[in-house]
Order: sequence, then structure tokens, then C-alpha cells
Amino acid sequence: MGATGLVRRGTVLSVGILFATALPALNQEAGPAARVSVDPRERYQTIDGFGVNFNGTYFREAQKPMIDMLIDDLGATIFRLDPYGLSNWEAVNDNNDPQDMNWEYYNDRYSIPAFEASWAAARYLNSRGIRPLLALSGIAPDWMLDSNAPPPQHKVCGGSSAMGHAGAMKAAHLNPALYDEFAEEVVSLAVYARTKARIDFEYFGPLNETDCYPAEGPRVDPDEMPKLLAAIARRLRKEGLGDVKLVVAEQAIVTTNYIGPVMQDPELMKHVGAFALHTYGTDSVGPQVERVRQSSYSEVPVWLTEYGDLNDLDRSGDNEWKNFSLAATQRALRALNQGANAALYWDAYDNYHEHYPRLTFYGLVKNTDHVYAP
Repeated sequence: MGATGLVRRGTVLSVGILFATALPALNQEAGPAARVSVDPRERYQTIDGFGVNFNGTYFREAQKPMIDMLIDDLGATIFRLDPYGLSNWEAVNDNNDPQDMNWEYYNDRYSIPAFEASWAAARYLNSRGIRPLLALSGIAPDWMLDSNAPPPQHKVCGGSSAMGHAGAMKAAHLNPALYDEFAEEVVSLAVYARTKARIDFEYFGPLNETDCYPAEGPRVDPDEMPKLLAAIARRLRKEGLGDVKLVVAEQAIVTTNYIGPVMQDPELMKHVGAFALHTYGTDSVGPQVERVRQSSYSEVPVWLTEYGDLNDLDRSGDNEWKNFSLAATQRALRALNQGANAALYWDAYDNYHEHYPRLTFYGLVKNTDHVYAP
């Protein structure tokens, strides 16, 4: 076995050990008898699950054993499934009315091979007892964007952000006048997934890293986020998906306060199922966890929906052991110690990401011409 295979197994081992730490230690030697009293009314940190990010567009029969391994051997219970890799599938407006979905248009879009593969992946996860978190990413359609916004007053991805793939950022601001159009686009996907593709899902992430534009998502600033999410929540209710829980704001810069403005909208908060944060550095979720704990919404969980390491092109054994194995696991443990309720590794398997665009090597599972191995 080559060095890359060995180190990739080290990453899987490290993540597996992380997942296993949440299980009881059943094999310890018996000691003196102890009396334990449990008050079920008193609750501390709960763990909603551990899991992976999953690009659904390449799903095929050969991936089923890989998914089985992630579930059965690794213990993954949350799959953050991206069904397209971009958010620009509505390349032209479906019609001139954001309150009227053109299903002739959307049915055609959601039946292309990339989406069909993702629906099949989601149904296979359903067959294994997993309800995927449907999560969107990438730039929005050009016609929904503007360049009128002032410079951001918060940190965004760039050369000094430790986001190694970001590079130079150009303006890609989601036009507030078109929030209803964006809501129509993303909610149409959720409607199709539920009613046409027959996917059983509870959580929906309509945006990704809006502070890491344009590659990861359109620019949406913290003060704008509640307005956009409110439009999405309203449309979910209108389309009969009021039970779907939003996962927000999936920010790249973990220290930025996207959560505070969202919590200022009580009606919106009825639809928020989890606050989601990403980290690939030393900053972690602690301040945001405390912000939620001190609010009127302390019951809303805080999830680390992306962690790992971004230097995937250095495929040396030294880098993969110290960064993809050690540093990535330290990031997850740090988040758990600071109160995170879930941790999802980026990425499940090596694959081509459209928004980079290049073949990436972040995966727990090595992909060699669609032969999958740890």
C-alpha cells in the first residue's frame, strides 16, 4: 500500500476515534460499587450526531458500500448532502412572478443527471435510516446579483483568512430586491425533493458561506441575512413545507456575528432548526455557543457543519498525518469542548467540486476512478 493510502487510513482512524468518544466505555475494569443518581430533568450538552459532507452529484452503485462503511464502521449519522454544487441552476428567470413557480421549468431542471444522482443518493441514505441535511452552496444566478453594496464591515474570505482556495474575491452581492426570487429558486428545490424525488428530509440549508463569495455562495451580510431567511421561511410555509427546519447561516468566518441578527426575528426563529458554523483554523464555536445560550433560544443547537483541513494539494504523509488527521480532529474536539452539538467532516470522499473548480482531495475516502477505499 502506498503512503497516500496509509495516511488516508490515519484520517479515517482519527475521525473514527472522535466519533467513538461519544460512546460509553463498556470494557473498563470493575471498581468499587458506586451509587449514581440521575435527575432526568437536568440536561447538559447534547450531541445530535456526527457525520460528513457529501457531494451527491457523483452518486452511483459503487458508492453504496462506501456509504455503508461511513454509517456502519465510522458511525456517521448526519450527511450534509449538496445536490448540485452550485446555486445558479435557474440561469434565467422561470417567469416574471416570484410568487408563481413555473413547474414546467423546474421539473426539467431537477431531472438532469446531476440532480437525479443526488436524489438517488438521498433515497439510499433514507433506506439506511438517514434523513439527509439538504444543503446548497455556490454562487447564485447572475441575474440575481448586483455590485451596489458598500465594502463589507465584517471579515470575509481572502488571502489572509486561511481559506486556501479562496483567492481574490469579486463582488457577487445578492440583490435584496430579488430575495423573493432567490427564495422561489431554493424552495422549489425543496418542494421537488419532497414531492417528486420522494426524499425524506427534515433540515434544509439554503445558503453556504455568504462571507466567502463568490465561489462558496452569494454575498449576504449579517444585517441582511434575517431578511433573506425570512423570505425563504415564508415560501416554505406557502408551499406546505412549514415543517422543514432551516440550518443557518453556514458561515466561513466562525467569529462573525450572523446569529445575533437572526435571533432578533421571532417569527423567523420558529423555522430555525440549528445554527451552523465552519472552521478550518484555531477559532471555534465557543463565542457563538455562548451567544445562543444567553438568548431566548438556548434550545437551538449549534452545529459545526464543516471542519477539516484545506491544504489538500500537499499529499505528503507528513501533511496528511499532522493536518488531515491531527489538526482536523483537534478542531472537532475543540468545538465539542466549547459546546457544539454536532460535527461534520469535510469531505466524505475525494471529488470534483464545481465551485472551485477542480478535483479535491479532502475526503475520508480515497476515490480512484470511482473505486472507493479508506
